[in-house]
Amino acid sequence: MLRQVLRAWPGALLASQPLSAEPELTIDWLYAEPAAPARLLVLTTGLHGIEGFVGAVILRLFVEEFLPRLEAASTGLLLIHALNPWGMHHGRKVNAHNVDLNRNFLLTPQAFDPTFNPEYARLKRFLGPERPLGPPALAAPRFALGMIDALRRNGPAVVKRASLLGQFRDPRGMYFGGTGMEGEAGLLLRLLREAVPPYAAVTLLDMHSGYGPRFQMSLVHSTCERRSAQALRQTLGYPRVLKADAQDFFAMRGDMVDGLYALAESTWPQVRFYATAFEFGTFGESTLSLARSLRAMVIENQAYHSGARSDSARNWARREFSALYRPDDPRWWDKATADARLAFEGILRAERFLPV
Repeated sequence: MLRQVLRAWPGALLASQPLSAEPELTIDWLYAEPAAPARLLVLTTGLHGIEGFVGAVILRLFVEEFLPRLEAASTGLLLIHALNPWGMHHGRKVNAHNVDLNRNFLLTPQAFDPTFNPEYARLKRFLGPERPLGPPALAAPRFALGMIDALRRNGPAVVKRASLLGQFRDPRGMYFGGTGMEGEAGLLLRLLREAVPPYAAVTLLDMHSGYGPRFQMSLVHSTCERRSAQALRQTLGYPRVLKADAQDFFAMRGDMVDGLYALAESTWPQVRFYATAFEFGTFGESTLSLARSLRAMVIENQAYHSGARSDSARNWARREFSALYRPDDPRWWDKATADARLAFEGILRAERFLPV
């Protein structure tokens, strides 16, 4: 990748930061500064570690097909792969501290509030069972009964919110946002603070997988983005554009894109800042598909923290989790790359990286 960038940006630099816990794992980034900075394009992958495999493919697509079309004299590049190398290496979403980094981008210490999302605490026995994972023939129906009971007692909206919103009280639980900003998040903020000031416009694209229709990537926007989803669909020429709220997608506390909009507003008010996430759905959006997605999250976390009663149980948890975030169906990959290509084309034209 560096060789391809150096052809147009001879001064481009490749750098890395090793993780303190496992120094052989590094966060790697490439920064290319133009002679006359006007627009900065930032691509990030692997915020949710295991999702970095999809991110790597999409990053390669960008480098091979779109990078040669950019105007090197005025366009800066910051390409980061992967923000969570520990999670990518170990096949988990979280980092070494069990922190979901997409619930960790909170800019004040007070925001890491352990009383937030009390509904998670109410559903803790279902969402975070503290017992070894049993064999699939027993664990699958047990999960199904637990979900039926949770839905009966609380309703679908509460179960969804409790599961996905993020929580700051259970360090071994799902979607744990941490007790303070993690090093990976801090590094991204540092890189942006160093890179952004010369530019009038910044576009950030973050790669994710796992949620949404199986054969349709979604462009998920922060509620901080002032344009409506409908206006963005027209501007970007992409069919599925959502806002990260309870109506379109799901709400999150500590979301990276939300945090970066807040940072841009407070630190670079003169900069035109635009960000979105590419979300490549895998299991689908039916009730059964969403239940399977939640089960994959629960049993992976359970097996990691509480162990498994058998190899078959442990392998089942790994297979389901891997299928949720890095499918092995060639048809899925073909559609994912086609969707990414269409989204890159629309965004890069709308944000003036390519001629309109």
